[in-house]
This record gives sequence, structure tokens and C-alpha cells, in this order.
Amino acid sequence: MQTKPTPWRRPEPWPGSVHTERLVLRWYETEDAGPLYEAVSSDREALLPWLPWAQTGHSSVAEAVETIERFTRLRTEGADFTIGAFDRETGAVVGGTGFHRLVPDAHEAETGYWICGARQREGLCTEMTRAWISAGFRDWGFRRIILRCAGGNVGSRGVIEGIGIPAEACEREARWIDGAGWDDQLVFGVLEREWDCENQRMR
Repeated sequence: MQTKPTPWRRPEPWPGSVHTERLVLRWYETEDAGPLYEAVSSDREALLPWLPWAQTGHSSVAEAVETIERFTRLRTEGADFTIGAFDRETGAVVGGTGFHRLVPDAHEAETGYWICGARQREGLCTEMTRAWISAGFRDWGFRRIILRCAGGNVGSRGVIEGIGIPAEACEREARWIDGAGWDDQLVFGVLEREWDCENQRMR
């Protein structure tokens, strides 16, 4: 008879940064506020309507500082872990990812992603997501990682399906999209035993 494991707890010490061929995934620091603001404000329309925070937040460098301070506070509290994606050569902010909506009893976390408008359609989102899922299983100790996207978000859905993560549910008209109305929310999930961390792909 199997014994239920104890709830997930974040690793001690914190996992380090993740390096891919073109990216470094690490915590945002205060000095990243300017580059974060530039990444969002350079082409806000490219992030809409799927990421409403692109319109309602990051309206100034000062606001980006406040956002990074909030990320740090939530991380310290163990409630949410937001990660920046930086160009490995230039150090510029190109996007972000993280682990959110934690379910410690199930050793589960949700991940998501965004890439600034100028760097979209370069395959960076797929590169980042493969590496981050691997880190989630290898370094963070999660057992299950889920991803959600709006049914109409063809780009985001394409990333998930391209990696081969199985679809789990379609929550009908569960998400409001400004300018489009109610849209389905698609749920995808991958288990640790299904993922090859070394090669960053489904087994």
C-alpha cells in the first residue's frame, strides 16, 4: 500500500538560473525594471488580447520596479515564482515564465510564457518552455506541470502542441478576452515520468 507523500516544498537552496542556447532564465532584479518596461512597451499590441497586463501594467519604469518588488515578495512568501527570460548575448529582457497556482499536495504547478513582440516567431518560446519544464521536474521537484491557454490563442496553443504535451480538458467559455468575448480555456498537462529532462521532450 502506497503512502501519500508529504506536500511539496520549495527547494533549499533556490534553484539556479537556467541557460539555453539563446536565453538565460533567472529572477528579475530591480535593475531589470528599465529593460522590462522596454520589452513590454516596445510592442504592447503584440501581447494583446491574451495578456491584459500588457495594457494595464508596466506603464512606466517606476511601475516595473513595483512589479519586480511584488515578484520578489511573492517568491519570498513561497506563493508564486516569476522568472525573466534574457537574451544570452545582449542581456535584454525578451520575455518571461515561472511557476504559478501551486498545488503542494499534488506536487503541481502551472507554467506560462510570453515573448516580446520584436522577438516573436523565432522559436524562443518553445526553447524557453522546454527548458523550464525540465527545470521544474529536475530542480524544483514537481510531479506534474500544467499549462493553460485560450482556445483562440493559436500561437500559445501551437507552442504546447508542438512540444507534444497532452491535452487534458476544454473548459468551455471559461475565459473573457477583451474585444472577442468569452473563449474556451484549454488545459494541458505533463507528468514527471513522461518527460525526458535531458533531451527536453516527451518520452
